[in-house]
Amino acid sequence: MFKRTKVYVLIALLLAVLPNQFFAAKAASFNKKINEIQKEINRDNVKEATRLLKKIKISSETEQDRINLLFGDIYVKINQPGKAIEFYEKSYMTTNEKIESLANLGLAEAHLQQGKLIKAISYVEQSLLVDEDSTRAKIVLATAKNRNGDQEEALQILDDLYFNHKDNAEVNLAIAKYYASFDENKKAIDILEKFLKRSADNIKVMDQLANLYWFMGDSKKAIELKYKIYKHHVYTGNRYLANKTKIWIVSVEPDYFSKKNKPKTISKKKSEEYEEEEVDAYDGNKVTNYYEEFAFVPNNGGSGFILGDGKFVITNYHVTRDAKRIAVRNGIGKVSNAQVAAISKEYDLAILSLEKPFQKKFSINPKNFQDPKPGDDVVCIGYPLVGGGFKLPMITQGVVSKVLEEKGIFLTTAAVNSGNSGGPVFNLNGKLVGISFAAIDKAKFLKKFGQIPTDLGYAINSNMIKKVFKYKKTIPVKNVKLDKSKIYEMMLPSVVVVATLVDIKDKK
Repeated sequence: MFKRTKVYVLIALLLAVLPNQFFAAKAASFNKKINEIQKEINRDNVKEATRLLKKIKISSETEQDRINLLFGDIYVKINQPGKAIEFYEKSYMTTNEKIESLANLGLAEAHLQQGKLIKAISYVEQSLLVDEDSTRAKIVLATAKNRNGDQEEALQILDDLYFNHKDNAEVNLAIAKYYASFDENKKAIDILEKFLKRSADNIKVMDQLANLYWFMGDSKKAIELKYKIYKHHVYTGNRYLANKTKIWIVSVEPDYFSKKNKPKTISKKKSEEYEEEEVDAYDGNKVTNYYEEFAFVPNNGGSGFILGDGKFVITNYHVTRDAKRIAVRNGIGKVSNAQVAAISKEYDLAILSLEKPFQKKFSINPKNFQDPKPGDDVVCIGYPLVGGGFKLPMITQGVVSKVLEEKGIFLTTAAVNSGNSGGPVFNLNGKLVGISFAAIDKAKFLKKFGQIPTDLGYAINSNMIKKVFKYKKTIPVKNVKLDKSKIYEMMLPSVVVVATLVDIKDKK
């Protein structure tokens, strides 16, 4: 009887322990797969991440939520924020605090891509309430605040991150981009160079540094870095990124590869997975790889905005003066080739006609033009550091400090940097008051007057557009008071980056 009891106890213990071990092992296996997928997403290997996600079998709502988060991350990577939001929102109402925090962070990144800065800040702040030490969340917060005109607060966040995480690549990239957005390119380069001395093989940092060198006119260093990146992609079998990088190099120096030993051939087995332009995603949805429509290299450029029922772009004459080819891209990723339709050297203005017109609703109409007045609060929107990897425009805020009516220009304290030329200047009624065209030369001012001036930018009175080009089309609009974030969101589809471009054909 006693022996039988011992057997029963042993069986009971096994029945209690084995299920726990089984579920623990299953959870460990799931987490391992999730971590592997996240690693591929971080490497920008969207296709492989999607393939692995499709193989996962889901056995709980929590696991489903984590899958949704990963699909959201994929859509953010390929610049489809609308689809990303759909997946993040599926996990938003979870009872799991950690998953909710990650969903808030994902929603912040997606809204940031859409230019909805206030929403982005709100979501990321909610995320930080749960995970106050999240480096990723703090970078998103700093980026959103910078674009929203809160530069000092953004810099404080980034400085704290840099002090505590100097060896984190994303932190170094974020603070470098911050300085580059204000034309402090030497600072940005110095930060990235120091990082590469500690971590020589980081491809993202190399690429951003190459872009900065290129923008600063040091094509030799830019090409050297791009070639290292190219060799890395060849070695890892990423045919798409290898070819994209090769096009960049050949666009700058057509004979570059003929001077090098023939590069290693990418094996058919490795390259095949990068041939397809689309991959099937979860529940039959499609995740489309983000392929740029133009494999051009910006030589020069600036900003501009759409008018004339979406058929034209206004910018500065000096932006397109020496251009062989021109393309424009708006803040939501639409791209078109362009040609100079009319110019005014006297007023430094140019109108570009678009090969692929944008939607009519994206046009800024002359009814929205208004004369600037001293003391008016204004915002400048544009693309500093053309070719430096910024897909969204930056916004700066200031006041109209002086109007020079006889010259048709005015001065503003809103920061104007290289690349802002041709970008719009709005008052807080959402009216277009000017077109940025130059920043004050601080070095020259210092030499002449012995002191460094406050940031001052020059802008052309918006009504000069109608005077110069006799453009009179009007559409009634509501006159409402707006804040700078609302203006930014409204104008995101209307403000474009204008790039003068060189491709392989131009070099033949």
